[in-house]
Amino acid sequence: MRILNVLALVIPITLQICIMVLLLKRRLQRRFAWFFFYTIYSLFELIARLAVSGNYGMYFKVYWSTEPMDECIMVLALRESFLSIFWPETRLRWFRWVFWGGIGVGLVYSCWEAWALPPRMPSRLMWLAIDFEFGLNTVVSIFGLLYGGFIRLFGILEHQRASAIIFGFTANGLIANLGWITRSFFGTRFKLFSGLIVAMAYIVGEIIWTRDLLRPEWKLPESNLTLEEMTAVMARYVALLQRYLGREA
Repeated sequence: MRILNVLALVIPITLQICIMVLLLKRRLQRRFAWFFFYTIYSLFELIARLAVSGNYGMYFKVYWSTEPMDECIMVLALRESFLSIFWPETRLRWFRWVFWGGIGVGLVYSCWEAWALPPRMPSRLMWLAIDFEFGLNTVVSIFGLLYGGFIRLFGILEHQRASAIIFGFTANGLIANLGWITRSFFGTRFKLFSGLIVAMAYIVGEIIWTRDLLRPEWKLPESNLTLEEMTAVMARYVALLQRYLGREA
C-alpha cells in the first residue's frame, strides 16, 4: 500500500519537474504565467504529500489544505490559455451565451449527480469535499469540450500550446471523475482502486503536457501575398468580425 502511494507521487513529481524545465527551455513561463505557477505549486504540493505519505492522518490534512489553492490556480491557468486564443471572440454575444450555457449545464449536472448519488464516505466533510471536486472536474471537462468545439468552428490553426494545457486538464477531470463514481457506488470498499484512478488521471494530464512541450511549436508558413492582397484579406476578416458583432460592414 505504501509503495503504491509513493509511486503515485514519485511519477507525477518526476513529470512535473520535466514540465517545468521544458517550460523554461521553450521560454513559455511568461506567455503562460499561471500554468507555470501551477507547475511550481504542484511540484511543492506533491513533495509535501510524499513526505507525509506514511502517515494517513497527516497526509489527509496536507492533501486537503493544499488542494483548494491547486484548484484555484488551475482555473486561472485554464482561463489564461482560453483567452490567449479566444479573447476577440469573447465580445460576441452568442459566444458568451454558448460558453456560459455549457458551464451552467455542467454545474447543474454535477449538483444533481451529487444529490442523487452521493459518495459513500465516513464523514460529511469528506463527502462535501469529494462532491466539490466532482463538480469542478465536470465543469473542466465541459470547458475542454467547448474549447475543442470553438477551435473547429472558427478554424483556428495556431493553438498548440494552449490546447495542450486545456486538454491536459480536461483529461485529468474526465478520468478523475471515474474515481468519484467508484466512491459513489462502492464507498471505501475499493479505496485503493479509486485512489489510483485519481493518480492516473493527473499522470495522463502530465503526459499530454510533456509530449506537447517536447515538440517544437507549429507555426503557419510565411505568406507570399502582396501588400494589396493582404489588405483585401484583412478587409474580409474585418467585415466578418463586424458582422458577428452586429455592426454594419
